[in-house]
Formats: sequence, C-alpha cells, structure tokens
Amino acid sequence: MLIYILSRNENLYSTNRLVKAGEKAGHSIKVLSHMFCDLLIQNSEFTVSYNDVILPKPDYIIPRIGANVTKQGEKVIRHFEKMGVPTLTSADGLLNSRNKFRCMQILAEKELNMPTTFFSNDLEHAESLIEKNKAFGYPFVLKITEGTQGVGVYLIKSEAQSKRFFDYYALSKTKVILQEFIAESKGRDVRLFTVGDKVVAAMERIAPPNEFRSNIHRGAKGHNVSLGPSEMTMAVEAIKALNLKIGGVDIIRSKNGPLILEVNSSPGLEGIENTTKIDIAGAIIKFIEKDFKRLNQQKNDANK
Repeated sequence: MLIYILSRNENLYSTNRLVKAGEKAGHSIKVLSHMFCDLLIQNSEFTVSYNDVILPKPDYIIPRIGANVTKQGEKVIRHFEKMGVPTLTSADGLLNSRNKFRCMQILAEKELNMPTTFFSNDLEHAESLIEKNKAFGYPFVLKITEGTQGVGVYLIKSEAQSKRFFDYYALSKTKVILQEFIAESKGRDVRLFTVGDKVVAAMERIAPPNEFRSNIHRGAKGHNVSLGPSEMTMAVEAIKALNLKIGGVDIIRSKNGPLILEVNSSPGLEGIENTTKIDIAGAIIKFIEKDFKRLNQQKNDANK
C-alpha cells in the first residue's frame, strides 16, 4: 500500500513511529506537510500537487493535523476523500472533535455522560448561570472551544477572576465553554486510545502539584490503569459518534461514574506507548490494512 501521513514534522515521535510501523509491515510511507499540499479541481477531477508535482493517488492517508491548522487540514483531507482515498481521520470527524462544544452536542445526543457544559455567544448571562445552576458555582472550568493539550483551559475560582476572563474573551471574540468542575477527580483523568471498535491502550494521567490539568504536555505523569467495561464501551461509542476511526478519549472518574471530558482526533503516541509499552503504531497500521480490505470488498460487492 502507498500511505501518506499528513504531518508538518516527520521527526515528531508519533509521525516517526507510524512511518516505521508502516515500513515494517511492507508499505510505502510518505510524509507530506498538509500546509504545502496544493489542491486542484479540473474537469470535475480532484488532484493534489506537492512541490509542483502531481502526487500519485495513495491507497490510504493518516492525518496528523495540529489544532492551529485545522481549517487547512480539513480542506486537504476532504480533497483526498473526494478522490476516493480512505482516511484514518475524516474531514467531518476532525471538525467534530476539534470544536469542543460541537463534540459535546454530538456525544450528549448519544447519551454519553459528561460534566455539565455551557456555551454562550457573548457570556452576558454566564455569571447568573454560575450563581443559579447547582452544577456550577466556584470553582468551574473555562475552556476555549478549539484548544488542545491543555492550552486555553482554566480553573476559575472566584467571581473577580471570572469577570476578568469573561471580559478578556468577549473583547478578543474568542469562543469559550464553561464546564462543571469535578472535584473528586483530583487532577486525574484516563486517556483511552481507541482504534476502530477497540480500546488498544489506556493510561491514567496524574497532574503535577498545584495543577488541575492532567495533560502530559502540562507535566502530568502517565501510569498503567485497569479499565471497567463501561469505560471501554463509552470510548468506542464516542469515537463512532464523532465519525472517527481513531481517537484519544479522555474521561474522569466521578462519584456518578465515568464522564467524558473531550476527544482528541490526533492523539499523541509518545506518552501512552512509553507508559503501557504497547505498540500502538503497529495496531494502527494493522487496522488500516483491515479497513482497506473491507472498503475494497464493499466496492467489489457493489459492482457485482
């Protein structure tokens, strides 16, 4: 198979691991920066050029799209989809996961549990909500709608602090959500790495002292963890609901059971592979092989 990995840096741990796993399985792997993919539509045909050369149509693509270039990444993925190329992360799946409130809407529709979440275009009535809704009060969590790796996530502890943040984000026209703070989680969450209909690895992340965000990029430490059946089912259903084939599902364990915090459509491999010693990159390549065969069989059956 010819597989393109859409990544801006071939030396990143996750990209490098996928290249090695793909080559080990006998595939031709090429890393392309989606920022330099030129998209052409001519006579109703879709092609992609790179460094002024028309690319051969690949058998499969693996998007590794950073949050700050989601719009360009989505366009490139969708162009490959129009070419009939299977993708590990669909354009719609990327958009569904990147906007935190859209993600929450989709998951809630599937009755997957999450902390109480609020969005307003101008936050005019946000302070009133915090005072009146028993799920909020202080502290509560404020998140920008399109951040990752803990960036743009704050624990708001007082009315004065909330006013400063509301005023700042109103002025900058940055969209945010407010979310119930689950105190019993105590700076811990569980990352479930889901591929297809299976959770292939999981780790508990524990935040450093005086930090409530449990992201590895924020200094959290990963530890092996045992999962309950409901947690694994929740992760698989979340991935399916968002139209994804792969994802990192972050849950917290509350007194009312597991709650989904968010879903990452380009989850990093380094922290969880180092913690669990599981070959996740290899599992991804094996899934792609099976998915490619499945899709080809569907085409053959449809043409009979």
